[in-house]
Amino acid sequence: MKIVSNMLENIEGIQIYYIIGLLIFFTLFVVMFVRTMKKPNNEMTEIKNSILIDTDSDELSTSEI
Repeated sequence: MKIVSNMLENIEGIQIYYIIGLLIFFTLFVVMFVRTMKKPNNEMTEIKNSILIDTDSDELSTSEI
């Protein structure tokens, strides 16, 4: 690991890639947070309940037999 860190320290302008990566991560995090918060409550409730409702159990049980 020491070789990699030494090699990266010697490259000129490598810091910009760290900054760009951090900005991309932060931007995606903020966008996903805002989109989640803007969803209507009834849609979020529907998504939450759809996970609990198992509609495919009949298909799975007939295909296993």
